[in-house]
Amino acid sequence: MKKIGLLLAVLAILCMTACNGTSDDAALKTASSLKINFCHGNNSRTMTYQKAVPLNLPDGTTVSQGDLKPTWQYISRQVGFEIQDVAVQDQKASEMVDICASTGFDNAVIFGGNSIAEDLMNYGAEGFFINLLDHLDEMPDVAQFLEDNPNVAKAITAYDGGIYHLPYVAEIDNYARVFFCRGDWVTSMLDSTDALEAEDRTLNVAYEGYWERSATNVIDLQNAAAKGGVLDRDTALATLIKYINDTYDYAKPSELYLGEGALYDIDELIALWRVMKLSPNTLSKVSTGEVIPGTEISPYFFRKTSYRDEIFKLANYFDGVRVHGSDSYKARFYDDGQNNVVYSYASEEFLSKVDYLKQIYSEGLIYSEFTDTSYKDLIRKTMFFSDDIDGVKQFGFMTYDWIVSTTSGSNKIIGMLPPLTTLSQAGINDFVHYVENTRAIKPDGWSISAKASEEEIHAALKLFNYLFTEEGRHAQIYSIPATRVAGESFIGPDGQAYPKFSQWLFDAAREYKNNDLGGFMRDFMGSLLAVGYQKEMGMELQYTNENGTATWKLYNENEVLSPSYSSENAYLRMMPPVFSLTGQDLAKLTTVAVGDDQTDALFKYITGSDENIKSVDDIAKLYEEGGIDLYESIYQGAYDRILGK
Repeated sequence: MKKIGLLLAVLAILCMTACNGTSDDAALKTASSLKINFCHGNNSRTMTYQKAVPLNLPDGTTVSQGDLKPTWQYISRQVGFEIQDVAVQDQKASEMVDICASTGFDNAVIFGGNSIAEDLMNYGAEGFFINLLDHLDEMPDVAQFLEDNPNVAKAITAYDGGIYHLPYVAEIDNYARVFFCRGDWVTSMLDSTDALEAEDRTLNVAYEGYWERSATNVIDLQNAAAKGGVLDRDTALATLIKYINDTYDYAKPSELYLGEGALYDIDELIALWRVMKLSPNTLSKVSTGEVIPGTEISPYFFRKTSYRDEIFKLANYFDGVRVHGSDSYKARFYDDGQNNVVYSYASEEFLSKVDYLKQIYSEGLIYSEFTDTSYKDLIRKTMFFSDDIDGVKQFGFMTYDWIVSTTSGSNKIIGMLPPLTTLSQAGINDFVHYVENTRAIKPDGWSISAKASEEEIHAALKLFNYLFTEEGRHAQIYSIPATRVAGESFIGPDGQAYPKFSQWLFDAAREYKNNDLGGFMRDFMGSLLAVGYQKEMGMELQYTNENGTATWKLYNENEVLSPSYSSENAYLRMMPPVFSLTGQDLAKLTTVAVGDDQTDALFKYITGSDENIKSVDDIAKLYEEGGIDLYESIYQGAYDRILGK
């Protein structure tokens, strides 16, 4: 196996060779057409335009059903050969790989799609795809990217030391999901009595509190004030406000939670959640103008039930416990700080915090149906965006989600800094703002078939490299030049200059995709597909509203800590999107049973829906019986290969 250090040295040499112009590009013969089998399981997300209604572009061109989408027509012209989309338009990428593997990947030159990076690496190591490291002289921009981003190179290296696919690299080192709330609820409850309505709801206190940051703990105070363990709104509110005034020097109590001076921890947040839960009359009137009898308040909720693993991220705020090693719920490995792989859901550090999550849930502070995956409605829409709908009786206070889509649904929703926490395993004993979600290398991308002809391989390499040039990258992110404003730039809240979208693009997104610009770009224009390229923030920032822009600034200017691929602190290092496993590794995995069963047991324990699961020790035993030690050792070996051990 090639060592990573040697790999990077080779990259540097090849990049310098290519950039110095010693490769004879003119002598390379490329095919006149290139067959691409790129699947997403959604016929709107392919390279071919599949809409029944033609799309009229601003330059007068009309795109009809069956044509290549505009971005791919443009790319085809720029690289100088025809692109043929040979994908079964609604086929899942995983199905495509399984089918094409049976014939040795011979029906196209390029194969790709979403969530198939592990397949591409493993089939590449078996000889079905070309090793891109052998062709970096034809891809100088790819070579430069890998040299500049050695941790990306490591993450996409197969177990034999080869690189067989180029991934979709999201906006790495940028925040992904962050915290949002109804800011007017906080100010209405904490800064004045004018909005308060009489309330008769109560809750049985269960959460015990965690931190000892101050002389007193607000949870201890609320619990002590509860009568017979039962807390009402007036008691919870008065205790919280007195605590804030006694502990902090804010002009208004709401400032503990809102704005750049926010310094709340998880205990102080839960104290506020209790107040929100107990104030349905007040908060329904704040949101609709009148008290709505029978209103239910969910202090914390997730976008939809498929996001149910978000509850585990609350463990981040009990001394920085790691939950996901990358921006994926399936990415459950992290580095313990000593280059040792830990499966987070089975770790002692994580399991020791699950009882706190159970306590929070038992108080009714988290939307009760969050674990029912048969429930398909968008919870976020109900909780945040339905205030004006007659008869609505469900309201949510706070969530953790994407900036653009969350703030675009309602101007009442604002970003808030995350709770303060320490991260002692990372050696960080001061309280800091921290979020675990950071933009990641995706398990998506494409590879070149080893069965392709020499001319076809040259053409595919030219395309691969083109998407790592500025022009090619901009085509993927911002679509064709006709949809941009020539000679003008958009200056984002990060201070960077980006290509500027024309008004036509915003108008078309409104007409064809209900203002969903990203969806319009993928489904109609053909940009933002999960092919091999690196995305930047300019597209997303351009259709972020005022509250969204303020959220970006809030997190960037306060330097909220988050994991990254380049972190020198191993505990905060992002893990690869997938691990490349050998045949021997895969054989060993068939003897273990670690995954959904234990995760379901965690949810059942938190919600109290299975009396047989009496403690986290029962869950730890399930992991032990499932072979967690062998499971971690298999992935430790794969991680060691990535690290070049």
